[in-house]
Amino acid sequence: MKIDRNRIQKSASLLVRSLSNWHRPSDLPNVLLFTTPRSGSTWLMELIQSQPGFKRCSEPFNLRVPGVSRRLGLNHWEELYQDDSWPLLERYLDGLFTGRLRFLNQDPRARFYRPLTNRIVAKILHAGEARINQLRDRFNGRVIFLLRHPIPVSLSREVTPRLEAFLESDYRKNFRDEELRLGRKIFESGSMLQKGVLDWCLQNAVPLRTAEPDWIVVSYEEMVLAPGPILDQLATELQLKFADRLQDGLRMASDTVRKSDRKTEEILNQERGAEHDWWLVEKWRERVGEAEERSLMEIPEQFGIDCYRFGEVLPRSPVWIGSRIERPESLAPTPSLP
Repeated sequence: MKIDRNRIQKSASLLVRSLSNWHRPSDLPNVLLFTTPRSGSTWLMELIQSQPGFKRCSEPFNLRVPGVSRRLGLNHWEELYQDDSWPLLERYLDGLFTGRLRFLNQDPRARFYRPLTNRIVAKILHAGEARINQLRDRFNGRVIFLLRHPIPVSLSREVTPRLEAFLESDYRKNFRDEELRLGRKIFESGSMLQKGVLDWCLQNAVPLRTAEPDWIVVSYEEMVLAPGPILDQLATELQLKFADRLQDGLRMASDTVRKSDRKTEEILNQERGAEHDWWLVEKWRERVGEAEERSLMEIPEQFGIDCYRFGEVLPRSPVWIGSRIERPESLAPTPSLP
């Protein structure tokens, strides 16, 4: 009989991960990080996980992650957004937050692994956008809502698996008829980039409309260019003891840097200057002309989203929470890499 060594190794790895952590919740708040894929969420999650007691729970509703569908009892993206699936999602999350479900435990060799934890930072990318406040209240959470300009997010994504689910599931009840007509038109005949921006709008419009004052709303752009006010807010409102670790982690590339192009990866892994930081937030303009940018940014306008606007790289207040900054005219272009 032939031995399937890969299967044995995978099973052994899953077993080790399931036994690698002992989680017991405390009175300290958990952190619910909501955002779109390719928005810097792993980087922000790791900053928070640098603090004592935190366990990471990364993408608990990503149906492409082994084990998620089986434990949720759901197999299709549309099912995540049906109202009658909500009890299944709640029960599943309860298992993760109490430590009963362990299959998403971090590999003991990974950065910031801890065998004993009492708080969870959950990076939630694939469901729950219309129920963020319910999740906050149910799981003793503080909400972080992370945004990044829709065009670079869309350029960085290879697939938008939930786009049809947004338009056809019960989630569509969150949108006006004219918004749904626009969505279906782009879904049926739009370019990949238009579909990406549409996906961004459908995911972010609902949280932006239902955000409450206790949410921590931040942007990728401000995290890169002027993170001071964000770090102060995180340290205070999340009750983080070691604010210096947040500052130290700013210059550390996340685990997902491998998904970036070569130039971005090399910049993220080196000592950066202001010219590198500005390049990171505006590099998408190397791939999108003015006419295409104008056309793409008309889509968020149709959904009433104005925190990002045509001709502007940075978000507007209140998404940008610190003092407004401008790109220095004297700033040299990003140096070429060897």
